[in-house]
Parts: sequence; structure tokens; C-alpha cells
Amino acid sequence: MDNNLINIKFTLKQARLLKGLKQEEMAKRLGVHVQTYRRMEKQPDTVTVGDAKKISEILQMDYDYLFFNDDSTLSRESGFITTT
Repeated sequence: MDNNLINIKFTLKQARLLKGLKQEEMAKRLGVHVQTYRRMEKQPDTVTVGDAKKISEILQMDYDYLFFNDDSTLSRESGFITTT
């Protein structure tokens, strides 16, 4: 990985665009409706832990790196990613 990217926190949209994927393709790979995926990008606190792990696999990015960092307001609770 390029050392210049290590400390960058990507939003889901930025990570998806970096991989050259459209929302429709992400939704299809996740097995959800495109509107459901759009909501995930706009409201990451609606993403289940299972979907978050699938997203990180599709985008080939570390799950914790993509969804959590020291500045993040997201946390894991009851199988969902929630805001704190």
C-alpha cells in the first residue's frame, strides 16, 4: 500500500469510487437493492456488521480501517454499526 494513503479515512463512497465501482454494482454484490446501498453510504450507522464486513471484502479494505478509526463516531453494538 502507498504510504501516503495509510492515514486517510475514506467514506464508503470514496472507497467505492477508488475501486471504480458504481452503487448499482456494490448493491448487486451485496445482494441488496440499490436504494439500500445508497442509504448505507449516506448513513453508515445503518450498516449491519455483516454487511460492513462484506463491503470491506468487496472493496479490499480492512474492516476496521474503513468503518472505525480514532476520530470515528461509529461503534459496534448488537450486530449493527452505531453512532456514539
